[in-house]
Amino acid sequence: MRSGKRFALSVLAAVALTFVVAAPSGAAKPPHPDDTADRPHSDNMVLVGTSLRPGAVFGPPPAGPGTVPWDTRNTDLAFWRKTVIQGRYDGFRVIDVSNRKKPRELAMFPCVSPQGDVGVYKNLVFRSVDGPQLTDQCSSVVQNGSPTGAACAPAPSPCTGFEGIQIFDISNVNSIRHVASVPLDCGSHTHTVVPDEDNGRVLIYNSVSGNTRQANPGKYGNRCPGPPFGREDIVEVPLDDPASASVIGSFDLGMFGDHHIEVCHDMGVILGSVDRAACAGHPAVAVFDISDKDSPEFLYAVAEEDEGVDRWHSAAFSWDGSRLVTGWEPGGGTQPRCQATGTPLGGGQVQTDAMKTLWIYDAGTGAELGRHVLPRSQSQYENCTMHNYNIAPLFKRNVLVHGSYQSGTAAVDFTNPLNAYEFAWMDPLPLDPPSPTSPGGRTNFRGGDWSSYWYNGFIYESDARRGLYIWKVKAREVRGPELKLDYLNPQTNHTSLDVRGGDDDSEDDDDDRDSD
Repeated sequence: MRSGKRFALSVLAAVALTFVVAAPSGAAKPPHPDDTADRPHSDNMVLVGTSLRPGAVFGPPPAGPGTVPWDTRNTDLAFWRKTVIQGRYDGFRVIDVSNRKKPRELAMFPCVSPQGDVGVYKNLVFRSVDGPQLTDQCSSVVQNGSPTGAACAPAPSPCTGFEGIQIFDISNVNSIRHVASVPLDCGSHTHTVVPDEDNGRVLIYNSVSGNTRQANPGKYGNRCPGPPFGREDIVEVPLDDPASASVIGSFDLGMFGDHHIEVCHDMGVILGSVDRAACAGHPAVAVFDISDKDSPEFLYAVAEEDEGVDRWHSAAFSWDGSRLVTGWEPGGGTQPRCQATGTPLGGGQVQTDAMKTLWIYDAGTGAELGRHVLPRSQSQYENCTMHNYNIAPLFKRNVLVHGSYQSGTAAVDFTNPLNAYEFAWMDPLPLDPPSPTSPGGRTNFRGGDWSSYWYNGFIYESDARRGLYIWKVKAREVRGPELKLDYLNPQTNHTSLDVRGGDDDSEDDDDDRDSD
């Protein structure tokens, strides 16, 4: 999601109303006995467990115990064996999921700053900071009243502080240590973890979503240089000395026609025998050979300009490296862009299929193979785009799991890309009614599923306002054999899958089978 770090945000007051909303057209949403009434789902989705910690997107909340800063949201997820790291705008959570029926929060580490996306490798957690802070250290409170948690005052005052990647050691969850902060031009909106253990290190490909020129570089030396940004920075984290992490270089994002490709929002990576990366940028998705991880080589770019796509958001490879799935985020993730096709959106805009579409490409050539359009139309009160997703490492089928704000979570079979279809879903009712005291009677469109990912036979859902949910899908599409993972950063396929029945690397997979 675009954080809006370069823009002022208005603060809307929360208004409690009793409100009944009809289910979106095109899909019945009956209640289910194992779920609350406001989170209906298909019969083949079974809720296994939850670990809830609320976000506060209306704020400022009333003072008192248990309140959280304004605009705090649960964000992205990362997985290490039986532990889930959940990012937040006010820090990150460490959750034990060894018993998925009773996940247990081991730690909530406070660190207020947007956007809080996370990655993990062994005992190290990496966190994106997407707005200038007064220092590179963590704070447990919002500073200077900035609604995004940034410590610098809004424009025209110059922001002169730290933004970039923070690194934490979680070896002892009772005493988590902040071991390094790496300042980066334009900060870190998202990042991609690229393990390189043969060389004793982890690389981080850093992505930004904004490139507005900053007034001065500040005491940390980082300065957003303005468009065209056109590069991805590389941070090296030595595993034997993570405190010495530093920027070791960058690579150019290439061209699409006469246009520089700018500002990767997310970068998807597949390692193993494939070694490819895909930058979801503007105006195209750029694909790279990363055989040399320090110096990726541009291969080609794809775009859908005739569909009105202006800025791509996410890119994911199938685990055999043959398919590339891409999507975008019209409305910045805070607007209702999954309504019935043809619905007027205001400002002369009309809802299109493309606003709620995932594209499927041949990863080798860039040829379009098919697409998937969200089949469940959402209401005008629900922020929605096809947001964050990954692909299950199944040997016989291609299955994608996505979390897409208030359209919820769904699983899509795209084994035949010309006939991609949704076979499981959870679609919550709208969070907020229209408020007569909010501008135009509209709601604050900030909520729903930031991310949903497949990991070792289960779907893990990060709900921005609620916390973590774990689901089991009982469907023929996911009954086949799959590669067991010992960890997962969802933007990275850290190995590649041999469709003949094995993975291309000799990873020490954690054989942790549940009876659920």
